[in-house]
Amino acid sequence: MPDMRPNPTQNLEYRAERPIFHAFVEQAKHSPDATAIIAHDATCSYGQLDRISQGIATYLLENGANGSDRLVIVASRGAALVYAMLGALRAGLTFTVADAAYPAARIAQIIHTLEPAFVLRCGDTQVEPGLARTVNVPPCPDQALQHFASKQSPLPEVSPAQPAYITFTSGSTGEPKGIVTHHAPLVHFIDWHVQQQGFTRGDCFSLLSGLGHDPVYRDVFTPLSIGATVVCPAQATLTDPSRLAAWIHHHGLSVIHLTPPLGKLIETGARMNGQVFERLRYLFWGGDALSPTLYQQVRAIAPNASSVNFYGTTETPQAMAYHPLDPGADNSRIPLGKGIDGAQLLIIDEANRLVEAGEVGEILIRSPYLSLGYWGDPALTAEKFVANPFTGAQADRCYRTGDLGTYLADGSASFLGRGDSQVKIRGHRIELAEIENALCQHPRIKQCVVLANHDNATVRLVAYCVAEQPVGTAELRQAMAGMLPDYMVPAMFLLVPGIPLTPNGKVDKRALPAAFDGSDTLDNAATQPLSPLALKLTDAWSQILQASRIDARLSFVELGGDSLSFVRASMVLEELIGHLPDRWEMIPVQDLAELAEQRSKASKWSMRVMEVPVFLRMIAIILIVVGHLEVFSEWRIAGETSVLFLISGISLARFQFKAIDERGDARMLVKSVAAIAVPTIAYTVLVQALFDQVHWQSLLLISNWFPPDKVGIFAYWYIEVLVQMILVIGLVLSFKRVRKAILANPFRWLTMAACALVVADLLLSHFVFDATALLNRVPQHYLAVMVLGMAIHYADSTLRKGVASAVAVLLIAELDLVAIAGIGWQAFASYFDIALPAMLALIWFRAVPVPGVVARAGAMIASSTLFIYLTHFQFQSLARHIYDQPLFAVALALVGGVVLSYCWNTLLRSVLTRWHVSRKARAAQALERVTSS
Repeated sequence: MPDMRPNPTQNLEYRAERPIFHAFVEQAKHSPDATAIIAHDATCSYGQLDRISQGIATYLLENGANGSDRLVIVASRGAALVYAMLGALRAGLTFTVADAAYPAARIAQIIHTLEPAFVLRCGDTQVEPGLARTVNVPPCPDQALQHFASKQSPLPEVSPAQPAYITFTSGSTGEPKGIVTHHAPLVHFIDWHVQQQGFTRGDCFSLLSGLGHDPVYRDVFTPLSIGATVVCPAQATLTDPSRLAAWIHHHGLSVIHLTPPLGKLIETGARMNGQVFERLRYLFWGGDALSPTLYQQVRAIAPNASSVNFYGTTETPQAMAYHPLDPGADNSRIPLGKGIDGAQLLIIDEANRLVEAGEVGEILIRSPYLSLGYWGDPALTAEKFVANPFTGAQADRCYRTGDLGTYLADGSASFLGRGDSQVKIRGHRIELAEIENALCQHPRIKQCVVLANHDNATVRLVAYCVAEQPVGTAELRQAMAGMLPDYMVPAMFLLVPGIPLTPNGKVDKRALPAAFDGSDTLDNAATQPLSPLALKLTDAWSQILQASRIDARLSFVELGGDSLSFVRASMVLEELIGHLPDRWEMIPVQDLAELAEQRSKASKWSMRVMEVPVFLRMIAIILIVVGHLEVFSEWRIAGETSVLFLISGISLARFQFKAIDERGDARMLVKSVAAIAVPTIAYTVLVQALFDQVHWQSLLLISNWFPPDKVGIFAYWYIEVLVQMILVIGLVLSFKRVRKAILANPFRWLTMAACALVVADLLLSHFVFDATALLNRVPQHYLAVMVLGMAIHYADSTLRKGVASAVAVLLIAELDLVAIAGIGWQAFASYFDIALPAMLALIWFRAVPVPGVVARAGAMIASSTLFIYLTHFQFQSLARHIYDQPLFAVALALVGGVVLSYCWNTLLRSVLTRWHVSRKARAAQALERVTSS
């Protein structure tokens, strides 16, 4: 039997005769009145497109652009995107497309990485261009021609070997990586594509690919190179199955490049509308594995369309392998196929030998039409773009895909998964696509995606399913058990209304709901109504978290709860349950409601448990007020603020550290800082304006760095130091390497950091800056306390608690020694320091029993710590006019702070609710305008 595998030493011809736009310019000369673009916002002829793109190129060159410059196109889906791409290419510039649907931070990263000379804004987009010059590109051809009506001067010769565009993909470092591609690969692919498929000028091509993804160039330049039409929908159309199918039918599309998730969306819409796409000739699949089930489903709505499975990577670029699907053949497993002209799929083993049919190896793509490499990363380029191991010639390059595959008998390549992210369950290597295919065969499941959940030590499979009719977990599990080995049956089945997609048309895994420990009620959570208790809890927590609605399947931490809201949230929960279960913040809302239904409501005088952090927060703020109002002249307390700093550290680790790591940055701490800083600044300005004078240091929350005689008496140093420490810790946690190192063993590293900060405080005080004149009210003096609080959260064994206790003794000793050095032993001896016993209590105890009425009152006080601290002196002045007794002043300060806290939170919630409603209304109006246009 002849060997059908590719010959890895065969000479692959390389031709680079013209730049990407050359064929378009020729078409524009021959057929200027032909329709080039039909978009939701404009229709443009070839002649108009020729003049617009030449005008943009001329404008860029006249304003200082040269061939070595980069250009970023920030675009929503529309005609202006095509204008901008052609204009940049004709000017000889290297461009990248940043989808306007990307988060602003992602677009800013791309601009920062490339340092472009120009940013072209296409459509209704907002962008911070940095140092680049911003140019708006109107979608209407007449407006664009008028806007770029500069002198039509000759444009430079553009070499097909020079860089044309840079495509960004997700990087393993968390930063996007740019892949630089010259003109030749796309020109070569289009020539092969047109010749292989026999496209004509009468074809209508869709522009459905993600705007920041390399197939978008295929969508645009294949039709423009042959005089055909590009048809571009509004972005909103892509998310509505019915509208998307109607759009395809209305325009009579004949060629579509698409991903399988997008194909499923189209198939769903066609069935909803009862439509069949008779004029659809070709479907080119890529991006994800095409399932046999989806292929058969799409055949029913597009009976005349030929399906072709494409395989390629951004680095190759475009498709480098293809497999035409034969409806009469066995399509139970769809292969990647064989290389296009000028490309080969080499599957090699660890010894760099071509594998035999049935053997597994890594897929290398060999072609002279690969990308040039990674922008600014020659090391990664050298790692991924390697010399052909069979010839050793440096000019004969291969790209290492990291995909695993094997050869079939006819020499086609078959995909077997990723080599660097295979899923292994109970010792078995499995393919998630196989499970997805089995689930899609269930008559009530129309779409699904299966992921491996690594949150626990045991890897669990989670199936996210879109059902046509209600279906239970037991039924799905029984069906899968009859089709798959037991280790391949998902541990959880979650019903979702739809599978979310990224702007590039792939499954958006981050947008899928969090997975939970399975019970047979989980999959019905999204469709079944909540119990009255669950509704009460979700309503209360949505107000506390300032959200319009919350998902009852998520826990308090997953809903974004933090140290500022957990006390009030626990108060609501305590009313329902009577006492709080351990780690209640990690339990889904609906499960907490079930606990409430199982327990009888306790009397307000019965004993309840208060979490020690809540209890000590209450005690600390009461003692601060008692001390400041001089209730006991002989009895003086110290260490209350240290206790509050320690509790803040515990809360940071408990509620926010993991979320910071999952989201990849510490920007979520900005909300916590704002919740502290905004009321503090507002109240400080009010009080200083009425009773003193406004000090600019207070507006910046840095009064603690100035002597009292410089900033007046109304300066709140505890809040200022807390904000400064949160910012310092947030800055440190912004570095991914630091987060990963800490999370590898958080208790050890945080404890070591606390010890190091103790030493640093002594050294800084002695050699750099002595803060005695500031009463040591600076972050360097208390940062070790807050970091120790983070470590205490992870003290989950007797040994760790013992170590944390020893460090606490060391830390308090250092703080007391510094205090003695500042105020003298005699003055310090009159104080009782509560910091150490409080720290030991936080380390060794989780909760303390108190009467129910005390627990509720204490939680209210603990949740109002900020406002009690801000206002207690003013309430003391008020008390003197009512009943001049210190204990009455303390009581009035506590009650007044609680009331003001409630009023502020109610006002803030009202403002945010109005803002959210207004924002949604504006979005709806914008969508209506787009739809009507």
